[in-house]
Amino acid sequence: MGLGVGAGRPSGTVTFLFTDVEGSTRLWAADKDAMSASLLVHDAILRGAIEGNGGYVFTTAGDSFAAAFARASDAVRAATESQPALMDASWPGPALKVRMGLHLGEAEERGGDYFGPVVNTAARVEAAGHGGQVLITESVRIAASVTDVTDLGVRSLRDVAEPLRLFQLGTETFPALRVVDPSMSNLPVRPTRLIGRETELGRVRGLLTESRLVTLTAVGGSGKTRLAVAVGEAELPHHRSGVWFVDLTAVSSGGEVPSAIANGLGMNLVTGDQTRQILTFLADKEALVILDNCEHVIEDSAAFVEAFLAVSGPAKILATSREAFDIDGERTLVLGSLATDTAASPGVRLFVDRATAVYPEFALTDANTATVSAICGRLDGMPLAIELAAARITVMSPEELLAGLDDRFQLLSGGRRRSRQRTLEATLDWSYDLLDPDEQRVFRALGVFVDGFDLDAVAAVTALDRRHATGHIGTLQAKSLVVRADKRKATRFRLLETVKAYAEDRLVDTGEAKLVRDRHLAHFHQLAMAEGRKVSGTLDVGLRLRHDCPNLTVAFEWAADHDEWITAGELLTASWSAFYLDVRFAEIRTALTRTAAHVAELDPDLHGCVTSLRFPSSLMLIDVPTAIAAADELTRSPLSNFRSIGWASLAFLSAFGAPENVAGLLATSVNERGQAAECNARLSDAHTAAGLWDLFARQAAALMSGSFERSRDLSHELARTWRIADASHCVVAAAVAEVLLGQPEAALATVERLNELDLPFADGTEVRALAHLTLGDPDTAVTFIRRLATRAATGVFRGESGDAMLMFAALAHHHGDDCEARRCLLVTGGGRQPGTIAYGRHLARQLGIAD
Repeated sequence: MGLGVGAGRPSGTVTFLFTDVEGSTRLWAADKDAMSASLLVHDAILRGAIEGNGGYVFTTAGDSFAAAFARASDAVRAATESQPALMDASWPGPALKVRMGLHLGEAEERGGDYFGPVVNTAARVEAAGHGGQVLITESVRIAASVTDVTDLGVRSLRDVAEPLRLFQLGTETFPALRVVDPSMSNLPVRPTRLIGRETELGRVRGLLTESRLVTLTAVGGSGKTRLAVAVGEAELPHHRSGVWFVDLTAVSSGGEVPSAIANGLGMNLVTGDQTRQILTFLADKEALVILDNCEHVIEDSAAFVEAFLAVSGPAKILATSREAFDIDGERTLVLGSLATDTAASPGVRLFVDRATAVYPEFALTDANTATVSAICGRLDGMPLAIELAAARITVMSPEELLAGLDDRFQLLSGGRRRSRQRTLEATLDWSYDLLDPDEQRVFRALGVFVDGFDLDAVAAVTALDRRHATGHIGTLQAKSLVVRADKRKATRFRLLETVKAYAEDRLVDTGEAKLVRDRHLAHFHQLAMAEGRKVSGTLDVGLRLRHDCPNLTVAFEWAADHDEWITAGELLTASWSAFYLDVRFAEIRTALTRTAAHVAELDPDLHGCVTSLRFPSSLMLIDVPTAIAAADELTRSPLSNFRSIGWASLAFLSAFGAPENVAGLLATSVNERGQAAECNARLSDAHTAAGLWDLFARQAAALMSGSFERSRDLSHELARTWRIADASHCVVAAAVAEVLLGQPEAALATVERLNELDLPFADGTEVRALAHLTLGDPDTAVTFIRRLATRAATGVFRGESGDAMLMFAALAHHHGDDCEARRCLLVTGGGRQPGTIAYGRHLARQLGIAD
């Protein structure tokens, strides 16, 4: 006999059983009537096994079950009884195979539903299996005293904080578990669970089997992004080349769409047709690309997608937008409102989940269910509106909330003639009206930021001291208008997309937009220029601004749009190291190129700074021809200090192909420095930059010629000033030289200094691998080689693919397989770091080939 609603629901420590039909999307698409008939048999078997063993079914979404048991042994028995019954059933339609997952832990039960990490973990355990397979965690195995199991090892599951040891009931052989390699995805972690979109999730996945382009359309606040991320998580095991999320929110103009897509894919673009480069990159990849928030750049997004569809290949695109692209080959799904009519409806469940998150004492009762349902209904079932209203439960009762909606939504009396967007806007109007005038002013100003902000930036754009700015952000965060979005160790905040758009509109309506944008530009210009104009690239500014590259870009565009090119150029050059740390070389080089054309006559000194930084930007993009052009341009500068940088830059490049020319080029550089008429701060900085490239060139030339001791000494001379932007490569070069000198322990100590930078590349991983090979510890070396190869596969830094192949060559040589070592070395390519280029040449000589 089944447990009735409201009676016998397990609480405290609960064992959860999750089930799902394998391949259901394909089966529904093939024959809906036959699938419906089979599902009746499926439901009867599972419900009978669950309730017959004392379980409580709390969710049935589509063809899946979620049940709770007071005892782990009962849950295991339900699973072991139902699987044979399913295998032996007489199916009126397709035979259904069901995967199952069990996990045990403490959970909170509210309104017939369960909440907490244990529920999510149970669902992830189920998703890792295959039809006919039952997976259990170690906690279930111990609690149920199960012995007939197969140990599948410790596995990492998506959105589960700690790895879990998984077991399979029985010994039958199944394919590898559907556990996800996190390196093949950049999907954002969802802070809250998806509620009420299970059907849409299945429909989108079904559409992706039919078309290479699926677009989710709806008004802002409908949960398009949340659903798209959930689809990406579900599809990740089925796309060998990964699932890649591209957030177009921060894109300010349509021309930036290809660059944003490239960043999301982890690839660097070079000069030329950017769209064509991306399509070539995707041509043979079984990848799913999610283009999120296309509406404000719809024409350029549509142009890219149309070009994508014109080229055959396995890659697919899932887009979200407030309007469809309206192109051939597109399949669309309009995301409607959540149902709100009953206590079990998605809209009401969403309200309860978000309300209890901020006010745990809140509960859905017989007395307030109708009121909560009415609130959600008057909000038209829009997820964002429901979430904002639920946040008010800390200060208002459900009855007061409903009354507030009655007063505010008089403008919506026209019913269906009004759009849902007006309903959402009214919800935001209401939240905005609850703020006092000072809070409203601060909230409006936040609309100027892109991709987050910190408290100092808030103080700057609002002209408040930091203490008052902090207080206002705390209030707005408590009212769900601001969310915390920390990055690494930096405390940061952001606005949800629709809330940001609303704040921007209010900023324009009040006539404050220009004032606030001017303050925004002044703030980031001041931070960037903390050390004045710089071409020697100190990292202090970059470390301070590494999370604000989108804001720097917006500030640059504002200055450029108002022909403030001096300010724009200073902002770019002084903050170059921030773009370096955030791996945005194409973006910064494009902006520098634009600026150069405008400042050449206005400010020759600034033009020299801009051109000086175009050189390393191009090198980081492995675009040597453009780097050479920038260096040549510097040699023709009207200012001798920049001519000196140009000749030293050319000397650095010559070290790799024509080392015999290095001495002459450096002599010319030194001569140009000696001709400088005055020695002031600006000249000193330029001298520093020229001197650094001088050291870079001499160090590289020594390294390439096999003078490893001299190269090491020069590298350490550079490393003593390692906070310069490009010194990470010099630290790596010094450590490689120590490896080649037979000093692996010294090499490991050298690269330790890179840990503080937290770089996404050139962090010494390759040196650690080589050092451990030299120490005779190939197992540890393999750990670092795997780390480097996994990272190289993402394409964050193009040069790492060559470094990774070099590590494979070194490993093969260590194990005596010189044939494989030669094969790996010959495909490494030239886009490597100076240190690994030198090691490659050394290894090539040992193998009797040319690198």
